Amino acid sequence: MIDRHFTLIVWAALGAIVVCVQIVAVLSKGGPPGLGAVVTRAGTSRVGRYLFALAWMWLGWHAFAR
Repeated sequence: MIDRHFTLIVWAALGAIVVCVQIVAVLSKGGPPGLGAVVTRAGTSRVGRYLFALAWMWLGWHAFAR
């Protein structure tokens, strides 16, 4: 049961980091790019589209295979 809690804590920390970076991107003019800009930039390349497709398949497998 400890492993499950540790996994949830790691995912929560990663989510909090993404939210904080997005807030900094919105509030600052020359800061890091926002999540939308990163996704758009990654989606314009062939490798990025393949990675998005693989991530979508992985997510679907784990969400619906239960």
